[in-house]
Amino acid sequence: MMSRKAIIILIIVLLIITACGKNTVLNTPDIDPSSINFGTPQTLDVITWNLRTFPQGTDLEALKQIILALNVDVIAFQEIMDYTTFIDMASDIPNYNACIYSATDTYRLAYLYDTRTVTVNNQYTIYENDSNPFPRPPYILDITWENDNYLIINNHLKAFGDNYIDENNNWDEEVRRRLACMNLDSYISTNLPNSKVIVLGDMNDQIAEPPEYNVFLNFINKSDEYYFVDMPIAVSPNYNNVSYPNSFSHIDHILITNELFADFEQGGSYCKTILAENWMLNWNTYSSTISDHRPVGIRLGKPH
Repeated sequence: MMSRKAIIILIIVLLIITACGKNTVLNTPDIDPSSINFGTPQTLDVITWNLRTFPQGTDLEALKQIILALNVDVIAFQEIMDYTTFIDMASDIPNYNACIYSATDTYRLAYLYDTRTVTVNNQYTIYENDSNPFPRPPYILDITWENDNYLIINNHLKAFGDNYIDENNNWDEEVRRRLACMNLDSYISTNLPNSKVIVLGDMNDQIAEPPEYNVFLNFINKSDEYYFVDMPIAVSPNYNNVSYPNSFSHIDHILITNELFADFEQGGSYCKTILAENWMLNWNTYSSTISDHRPVGIRLGKPH
């Protein structure tokens, strides 16, 4: 049997060990910015990123550091709830300017762009009075990069649904998303027929679904005109490549027009879901302080 003195010594040792264990949790390891770096000097680097009701619950300092670490030319955001906070945050990020629209009071769309590489020629919304397909009007950014003109169309389509297209209900979520895609196709064909167009955003639906309930067929069936650059992700999803891992779904997409097909075939061009949670060390921290969506990005080379 242990003596009282031995028991007291054992208790003291255990308390010291326990205390040391608690202290080690406070030591945050250094984070390598290159772990989420996406951009390169040779490519046009564009990201779509839903920030989930920004800035509610957002760690603004961490978000600013992640944006800098991504090192891209343009970021298209969705779910910006507070205009002033977004503008103030952007002013704290070196070399980036912000564009944000006033078409809605909440769930706004916005952009950040690198002023060293990108010139903004114009910004405007379309389908402002058509809330059935577009609860948030698409937001177009007209830019110049490396003396070439590009049009980026930022979207946040209707959420929810049941994977069934109810042809008898004009307010069915899938019907609304399908109509949005049809209208975007019509707008591009009519107004931007020869332009380099990138359509992106939180589309709230999956592109690799059976035809009977695929809302993106008008784009997919025109393979000579459009290409979803994230289709390889959609057809082979896993936890490390989907944009919305909480439900193991890939719902944030990037579509290009045929004027960009040659650019996307250049060396260094590709599309990927960026594991931004690596900056926060784990998904739980990232999803509680930044977003429940991962960024999805495209790198576009330039034909010689």
